[in-house]
Order: sequence, then structure tokens, then C-alpha cells
Amino acid sequence: MLRTYLAAENLKFKRTLFRKLILYIPAALILIAVIFLSVGIGLGGFSCSIVCNWCVPIASLSIVILCHLVNNKEQKHNYRTIYSLPIDLKNTFISKTILIALNLLLISLLLSLISIISEYMQSGDLSAFKYTGYYVLGYCLLWLTLLWQIPFCLFLDQKAGFVGSMIINLIFTGFGGLFLSLTPIFWFFPYSWTARFMITLFRVLPNGLLVQGGTRQILSLGQSSLLVVVSLLTAVVLTFLFAHWYRGQVYRN
Repeated sequence: MLRTYLAAENLKFKRTLFRKLILYIPAALILIAVIFLSVGIGLGGFSCSIVCNWCVPIASLSIVILCHLVNNKEQKHNYRTIYSLPIDLKNTFISKTILIALNLLLISLLLSLISIISEYMQSGDLSAFKYTGYYVLGYCLLWLTLLWQIPFCLFLDQKAGFVGSMIINLIFTGFGGLFLSLTPIFWFFPYSWTARFMITLFRVLPNGLLVQGGTRQILSLGQSSLLVVVSLLTAVVLTFLFAHWYRGQVYRN
């Protein structure tokens, strides 16, 4: 049944900005990386600049934009488009969450492809393609740590508005990514999970530089597995929590 809801949600965004962002966001990251490298920022290299800017803060901003576009479809009609339908609003919210997650996954896979190509262009050696699995898996794991933000931002967008949710996400992502991600406290602040995983998977610090010496910031296999489990559980709990809230919110409106 959920597949039917997901198909219905997907049809709403055919030939819209929601779909086009799958290409626009990677293109923007490429442009940012080129600009940064041209002025001497992001000395770790092009692929390091891509993953660093993605984790802090472009990924969070992308989620805010995607969530706003999804919410806006119903809000601009004051929810009249779903009042008359015999549907389960919990499933509607869950399908919206899954649709955004799939779009985010496509963006992540495209970024992994860009990183692979950039490594090949820099090294001039086909051996760069040996790291295909490494980049794909790395970006997919980063994607997992971002999933919890989707239901939260769907909620935040309705409560604080687009500008408000963007400012909140920018502040929290910057604070968590630049400061808390390098401390043991990162476990208790979800906005720092992606940055800490980036350090572990790609050996890139939030400032765009490569990790030098020591491995204090690198999570062990057990810690990395725990972070994946915690991220997924948080995403599932928030999705069902806000799905219940969404049903009541729509009926009140």
C-alpha cells in the first residue's frame, strides 16, 4: 500500500524544481569547489572540497529546500487536495519522507561519481576507478546519517517557515560540524554525525584539510556501525512521530 502512496507523491513533482535539484545541487558543489580551489581554500583537493561542502552545510540546506518544496505542494492549496481523498495521512507523510530520501540518495550517488571522475582526472591513472566502491559506499553512509533530518525538517518547515528552518539548520549544522564533531559530545548532537562520519570515511576535516597524524578523530569499526544504527533508529522514530503529528496538523487546518 505504501508503494501506491509513494507513486502518487512522485507524480506530483514530475518536471518540477524538486526533480531538477538532483542535478542542480551537484553542479553548485562543483562550482563552489572550483572557486574555493582557485582562491586557495580547500587544499585537500577537489574531491575533498566536494565532500566537505556537502557535509557542512549543503546537505542540510538541500534537505530544507526539498522539504519546503514537498510541503508547499499541499500548503498552497490549504490541504484541500487531500481532504476529500480516502487516504491515511500517516502514510502520506511517510511517503513524502521516503521520496525526499530517494532524491537525496540520487544526489549522493552522483556526488560519488563526480569524486571518482575527479580522482581519475587528477591522477591520470585508471587505478582511480578502483576506489569506485569506496566512494559509493562512503557517500551512501553519509546519506544514512542525514535521513533523520528529513522528517524533522518537514515538521520545522511548517512551524518556522522556509527562512526560519534554513537559518536553524545553518546554525546547528555549522555548530555541530565545525565544533562538536571533533569532540566526544558529537554522539548527543545529531547535526554533527555527518561531519564526524566524513572525517572517518574520507579523512577530511570540516575545514577541508586532510587528517594529519593520529587517529583520535577516526571512529573505529564498532563506533561507525553504532553511528549507522543510531542514525537509522533516529530517522525511523522521528518519521513515525512526525507522521502522527502531521495527521493531526492537517485535520486542524
